[in-house]
Amino acid sequence: MDQKDFPIFCTLFSEVHAKAFGEPLTKLPHGKAQTLSWLLFEATGELLSYKSLANYASAVLEGKSGKINPTGITLSILAQYVAGQSGVSVHGIDWFRYRSSVLSQA
Repeated sequence: MDQKDFPIFCTLFSEVHAKAFGEPLTKLPHGKAQTLSWLLFEATGELLSYKSLANYASAVLEGKSGKINPTGITLSILAQYVAGQSGVSVHGIDWFRYRSSVLSQA
């Protein structure tokens, strides 16, 4: 993942975790990662791999952007979950909206 977008991704993934579990970001063991995958699917209608979600959590907690490379669609699914929307947008626009809102707050 691009180093300049990694802090925004960290914020997004932390918000996804907090919305799903009501707690600050922690490592995602197998069962918790599967639960998050299911919650995302129920909310957005799109499935993300529990293994990828666990890898994202590890990368955020370790601060290592080079360990992950989420697609624009994946980023949009996560942004939609935080915003309470469903259905994947065209060309991953929800990620760019989320990114813009975070940058404008900084």
